[in-house]
Amino acid sequence: MKKIVLFITVSVIMLMALTTTSFAQLPLRVVVNGNRVNFPDAEPFIDDNGRTQVPVRFVSEALGAEVGWEGSTKTVTISQGDKEIKIVIGKKDYTINGEKNLMDTEALLKEDRTFVPVRFVSEGLGARVDWDPAVRTVYIDTREKGSTKDDTPKDGSIIEKYGYLVPNDTNIIIAKPQGSDKVETRMSVTTLRPNFEKQKDDVVFAIESRFGKDIANEVRKHIEPKKERWDYLPEKYIYVKDTNQYIWIARSQASDISISILFPGYVPDTNQYDDVVVEWEN
Repeated sequence: MKKIVLFITVSVIMLMALTTTSFAQLPLRVVVNGNRVNFPDAEPFIDDNGRTQVPVRFVSEALGAEVGWEGSTKTVTISQGDKEIKIVIGKKDYTINGEKNLMDTEALLKEDRTFVPVRFVSEGLGARVDWDPAVRTVYIDTREKGSTKDDTPKDGSIIEKYGYLVPNDTNIIIAKPQGSDKVETRMSVTTLRPNFEKQKDDVVFAIESRFGKDIANEVRKHIEPKKERWDYLPEKYIYVKDTNQYIWIARSQASDISISILFPGYVPDTNQYDDVVVEWEN
């Protein structure tokens, strides 16, 4: 009896650990007016005061603001229309149009980037800010409330499909092919369904939840150029060393982008690709 209880206890602990690890891999995301902000060389993070810190330039420019830097005083200036915000690195007080305000955290320098608390900057520019902890996403919106263009999802939920995490409102398709000895999972993105750019974000999000940021960035880099139905996309194989498997992005000449995750250990036969260029990641 003791052995059974011990087995059940260990199993529950292992399950909790796996679940925690899976969700800990979710990246911090910033969405401005329905569009995800990409951070090419420095990622957002939550500081010791529980505030989301972001590289100031990318978010400010997504909001249509200009950013200036005064190195001698370590002051960053964010200007948009008749608003001007001044923040000094390492200080909690900041100004909006010369009027002093106080934050509960401070801006800082990290990875050769200036990081600022996204809420104080965005609200200082007149934007609405929402934090969705379920998907670790900051939503920033400058549009009128009730606008028909306000399609930013805020339902606070994600779902798991075949081991991949996706927003609950996603338009991508994730399926397990029946009887295939090559393809473990297949994902589909198409211009024929709404929010094509968000679909691409969601499929990258799903890939990252399973294989990590580096692999997800390779997928994003390859599929990003396809903007319209007839844009040509060459095929590509991406090798995932940690799991010993390939991700195959099929050639696209029409509406769909098809992404297949092959079974671990399966090595594609390159002889069938004599007439196309296949890029390999090793």
